[in-house]
Amino acid sequence: MNQYEIEQIEKDVQANFRLPLSYAGWADVERHAREERARVLGQAFAEVFRALVTKLAGFGRQIRTTAAQCTDARLKHS
Repeated sequence: MNQYEIEQIEKDVQANFRLPLSYAGWADVERHAREERARVLGQAFAEVFRALVTKLAGFGRQIRTTAAQCTDARLKHS
């Protein structure tokens, strides 16, 4: 084995023999997980609403264009 492999094995052994987290440690992990979940859900909702606004704006432009074309067609026939 080379030095890198020995260091990796030592790190793995140290990680496996760690004591379990204290109550405060678990509370920090839980708090971090909740914050991350809230951040991800917030981004997802923001993207959904951004897409919805874009679709509605496109739909509004389409309605205005159609209305202008209909008005223009009526004015030409009169």
